[in-house]
Amino acid sequence: MLYSEIKERENRFKIALKIAFPLLLLIGIFFYSFQLFSHTSVNFFLLILLIPIYVYYTVYLIYHGFQTTLIDPITKTFTRAEILTKIEKISDPKNTTIIFLHINNFSDINERYGINNGDLVLNQFIQKLEFFLREHHFKNIPIGRYSSDSFLLFIKHPSRELKHLLTVFTKSVQNVGISNIEVKVAFSLLSAAYDTDANNLIERLLMMIEEQKKSEETTPNIKLDQFKTIIYEVIQHHKLFFKYQPSLSLQKEKITILEVLTRMESQTYGTLSKQQIQRIVNHTGHEREFDEKVFELLLKEIMPLMEKEILFSIEISPVTLRNLNFKRYLLTLFERQKISPHRFILEITEKKSYENMHRFREIIESYQEVGFKIALGNFGGNNCGFEYLKYLPINLVKFDIEFTKKIDDSRYQYLLGHYIELIQMLHIQSMVKFVDKEALLHKIKEFKPDFIQGFCISKPKNLEQILGEIK
Repeated sequence: MLYSEIKERENRFKIALKIAFPLLLLIGIFFYSFQLFSHTSVNFFLLILLIPIYVYYTVYLIYHGFQTTLIDPITKTFTRAEILTKIEKISDPKNTTIIFLHINNFSDINERYGINNGDLVLNQFIQKLEFFLREHHFKNIPIGRYSSDSFLLFIKHPSRELKHLLTVFTKSVQNVGISNIEVKVAFSLLSAAYDTDANNLIERLLMMIEEQKKSEETTPNIKLDQFKTIIYEVIQHHKLFFKYQPSLSLQKEKITILEVLTRMESQTYGTLSKQQIQRIVNHTGHEREFDEKVFELLLKEIMPLMEKEILFSIEISPVTLRNLNFKRYLLTLFERQKISPHRFILEITEKKSYENMHRFREIIESYQEVGFKIALGNFGGNNCGFEYLKYLPINLVKFDIEFTKKIDDSRYQYLLGHYIELIQMLHIQSMVKFVDKEALLHKIKEFKPDFIQGFCISKPKNLEQILGEIK
């Protein structure tokens, strides 16, 4: 149990005593008054008057108790007001160290995994911190939640040793993560004797965090520098190019969808696929900027194809899709280029389902209202595709490569056949990809998906080749 929870329980117990003691006193007054005083109507009225006074007193204590909770309901740490009060009351500031802990990517965690998972990360983060402190013989340490993504605590111990211990703790959290979620933690620490005003202390700790971030950005880190260089090339220097892979409509017996495959040509790192770029983009948190640049360059390139009856399917990060700023950017871009959103399918794939499914459904519907279609990529693979199929208004399902590779396995045949039947019953179209041989093409056709894609239909081609093929 956290030290803050112990204090909260003590506070509740004191309130309970304040309620119970007057009740016992009231019973004693009633008991002795009938023995010591005459039974007149005036005395009886005065005694009865004590009851509503006690009821009001009790209600006030209960209400005041709820209003003056000492702990944060999510993390069970002290509230901001309580931890600041305790910092101001430190008895030995010269030997006490104030510590500020900040989760750098907390907003990203909320956006990627949902607010509930964000709360879970905070709760488990505090549990890990408290366990770590107890392992190093620091017990009953006051920890308070200063803001949505930061915490304050103070320990009566030299700052040098604490700095080493906190470095060990933050590195272990970053390396292992919490509930399979990457957590990036920064910290700063300062002697409580720095200033008698707690607000000045906090302001200095915040400045130290910012200075630390700037220092890390300028410190050579090969892996991080590589990532930043790649992102800079993509976003600033337009180092993207596209290939288009046709998909055959079995109903119309012609090419009706072009899947846009994003590539990057880097002088330093060679050609990078969309999957490689996406991992880098996700690591650096530039999903929205990257997807905006993709659409900006793509719409300019495909203008010659706008006269054809072709749909364009393009993969987009779910994080980007849920960003309202991206939607505004996209609509403005399409309006400026005078291109209809009805020509585009936005494909999403997500490992872990988004927590606020109702909100996600509203977002997808808002895209569909202006004309975009939504596709689920890698359906049936190691992701949350089936969960999204249950709750979200999907237009197209693209099956995972595993179904094509293992099509000779009877289990996969049954699954693919029933999945396609189920999907079509839900008025959703289906696509089987990675069909590379003639024999496989005939076998897949027996399952009657709406679209088939693969080298047997066409290999990915550049714009000139696609224009020639469509003509």
